[in-house]
Amino acid sequence: MKKLLLAAVLMITASTASFAQVVVDGVNINNLQEVQMIRMIAQERFLSSKVTIFIDYGQSIGGASRQRMEVNDPGTNDRIKFNSVMHAVNYLIANGWRYVEAMVLPSEGNASTTGGSTQYLFVREQL
Repeated sequence: MKKLLLAAVLMITASTASFAQVVVDGVNINNLQEVQMIRMIAQERFLSSKVTIFIDYGQSIGGASRQRMEVNDPGTNDRIKFNSVMHAVNYLIANGWRYVEAMVLPSEGNASTTGGSTQYLFVREQL
């Protein structure tokens, strides 16, 4: 009975780990062993309650736009549209990342946070 229970637990753990996918520009960053920390940038959209989420895991984006930092749906490769910052935070936590801290950065020297961005640090959850 103990062997059957152990086998069931191992199967559930393995299947949970295999579904953990955070895809950025076609790359599942959960499969990159060298990536242990990521930066999530939440930027307010102009005249909208939605936010745009970018993930920096140390990738080279060269002269490309920030679109190469957006999170994609693993099934369709379409950009995931997050309803709020907490939607994105919960998404990362559910996919094996642990929240560390947040920093509010005003835009271009503006003293207020309007139009700025908030950056969140996450580390890979140790299983």
